Amino acid sequence: MNINSTYKNNILIACNVINIIYHVPQIIKTYKTKSVKDFDPYYLFLGNLHSFCWVLYSIEDKNGLFIFNSCVTMFSISFVSYYKIRNTIIEYNSTTKNQDTSLAVITVTCEEKATNK
Repeated sequence: MNINSTYKNNILIACNVINIIYHVPQIIKTYKTKSVKDFDPYYLFLGNLHSFCWVLYSIEDKNGLFIFNSCVTMFSISFVSYYKIRNTIIEYNSTTKNQDTSLAVITVTCEEKATNK
């Protein structure tokens, strides 16, 4: 191993440590609060796509440290994305459920008027 390679690996190790420190607090906050209201879906989608591309590049380059770094980022963004999708589905279901109930009331009211004539 030459000095240039050792230098690059040390930089990658530092980047991995910073990457973990950078993402772990958000994962913990999201897990505790289950709130991802302020996250833009496009940001999450593009973040996942970006990380996935880096994973593919790292695999092709056969660089284990960079693969690890990209996987940590991809896991973090996927974790937040899971809660974003989950909350969106829950909101949609609760909105749809309320709308269906009000439609049923209107339908019943209309049927009652029709039978009284």
